Amino acid sequence: MHAISRRAVAAVAGATIALTVGGIGTASANGGGHNGGNNGGGHSDCGPLGITYKVDGGRWTTEGRINGDTPPSKITVKLTSTPDTNCSYTVSLASYSAEGPAWENSGHQDFLGWDSVTLDRKHKSATLDVSAHAPDCFGQVDLYGNGTQYDGGTGPGHGPLPHYNDSPTPTNLITAWNGGHECQTSPSPTPSQDSPSPTPSEDSPSPTPTTESPSATPTTDSPSPTQSTGAPAPSVSDTAAPTGTPSVPPATSPATGTGNLAETGSNSNQNTALIAGAAALLVAGGAAVYFTRRRRTGNHS
Repeated sequence: MHAISRRAVAAVAGATIALTVGGIGTASANGGGHNGGNNGGGHSDCGPLGITYKVDGGRWTTEGRINGDTPPSKITVKLTSTPDTNCSYTVSLASYSAEGPAWENSGHQDFLGWDSVTLDRKHKSATLDVSAHAPDCFGQVDLYGNGTQYDGGTGPGHGPLPHYNDSPTPTNLITAWNGGHECQTSPSPTPSQDSPSPTPSEDSPSPTPTTESPSATPTTDSPSPTQSTGAPAPSVSDTAAPTGTPSVPPATSPATGTGNLAETGSNSNQNTALIAGAAALLVAGGAAVYFTRRRRTGNHS
């Protein structure tokens, strides 16, 4: 009887452990690195990446402003690290006309055209071309890290025009250019030299100046005009031209699970049922041991 009781208890315990371990399974981790490659499993975690550019075949740089009088028409961009799998990055180049050579006197701007590319793990570099839309006079050219067309439209994919100092678009600026020259206007026609100028007639007496009207003297009652307009002067941050940063945000961000550090190989409902079954086996085993002891006590009495 002692052997039967011990075997029963051991069998119950073994079945409980087997069900518990088999039901929970092996845990699998989520996620991947920000800027490295995917580790072969799980989801990608898309984050901002560094970017560099070169203007019209020049040198690679990360400067936040482009100088010079000539508007940049072709800009090549390149990610400085490898994106995770399924992560992509949109870069756009937009061209605008303006009323002045600097941001603070650019005035009203008109959208001339743009180019946009998508970079990913297999395509880390590309060239954007707005040579067909370059400004002829004063203008602005912006390289930025999203796919919105800042053309003044209001529908999806469109945004407000840049305007100093209440609309510093585009956002996600990488670099920008302001400059150019004033548009040449057509010269006004000169008077023809064939037409003789009229000569004064000798019969008409020349007007003589009158001395009866006294010359007007300025009065001291009228205050002199002030030069104050009442509008506050723009702050330094408003007058400074926007400066870009050498980074680009992700265009896509795949899901990274439910937020837990790890997920199990089975669902929670299944785990609950298996744990309940194991608990039932433990209760049954305890009952078997209890009745075995009662039987042994009755036999000895």
